[in-house]
Amino acid sequence: MNLNELLISFDDSSKSFVYGVEYGRLLEKMERGDKEVFNNGFPIRIENKAVIERTCKSLGYIPTFGTNIFSDGWIEFLALKKESTDN
Repeated sequence: MNLNELLISFDDSSKSFVYGVEYGRLLEKMERGDKEVFNNGFPIRIENKAVIERTCKSLGYIPTFGTNIFSDGWIEFLALKKESTDN
């Protein structure tokens, strides 16, 4: 196999499809209750920021985003699960 070949390619290359795939990966991590949620070492698309913020709020996560937007609309993202400290 050539290292430059894609392992998985999408038949639908529209931006909305690609944004949905990224969001779905993050949503799955939140739904299973991961303590930290991030995009596997990659920044996220700025177009997903608002929906990710709403999802974090709904599912009990604290989202943090980088202050710099990288070229072509990428931004750093990390969310931490809120934990109760009832003692």
